[in-house]
Amino acid sequence: MKIDRMALDEIRRHAEAGYPNEICGLLVAAKGDSVVAETRPIRNTVVDRARDRYELDPIEYIRAQKECDERGLDVLGYYHSHPDHPAQASSTDAERSWAGASYLIVSCVQGRCVDQNSFRAERDGGPLRQEELVVA
Repeated sequence: MKIDRMALDEIRRHAEAGYPNEICGLLVAAKGDSVVAETRPIRNTVVDRARDRYELDPIEYIRAQKECDERGLDVLGYYHSHPDHPAQASSTDAERSWAGASYLIVSCVQGRCVDQNSFRAERDGGPLRQEELVVA
């Protein structure tokens, strides 16, 4: 996956601000482009396990998707954080993945982002395979 430096910085700031809970959002590109140029933070609706689970707020997700459609943008995938855990896909991440989507995971340790990795689902429900992450 290729991502614009400013978009990655936005994700990292979002993750640090949301620490110690997981944060989540959308990876957005210009129509037909493969470079993530924008992000759309989406509220995590998980309350009881927010430190190690996330669920995109469905209303915010629909609004963001509609806005992207209206502006001629594509959603290429999703991002979320792993507070105090490595930027590696968990079994839960794989089980909830959609075919063809990229999943950027940012590791935040003690409130600071220290690493990130991107994964792609080959089919719905995984497995997730690590993909090259290029910061442009």
